[in-house]
Amino acid sequence: MIESVKKLFGRDLRRLFREIEAFDNEAALWQTGGDVKNSAGNLCLHLCGNLQTYIGAVLGGTGYVRDRDAEFSLKDIPREKLLRTIKTT
Repeated sequence: MIESVKKLFGRDLRRLFREIEAFDNEAALWQTGGDVKNSAGNLCLHLCGNLQTYIGAVLGGTGYVRDRDAEFSLKDIPREKLLRTIKTT
């Protein structure tokens, strides 16, 4: 079962990586509009923070310390840093 979970998380993190990589304009990563309250960049930070907390720190003992508020308040982080965060996750 552990291998299946690893495979699923790996697959989905690779998809997230490709989605963030696909943005033509880095500024678009941080845009919101209409009913969309959270940008793609903030959702990426939130997903990575969640996984690094509950899978990494809780189950894996990595020592990761989450700053959930920052996941939604940080803006204009370069795409390369987001991609590194996904790889780290």
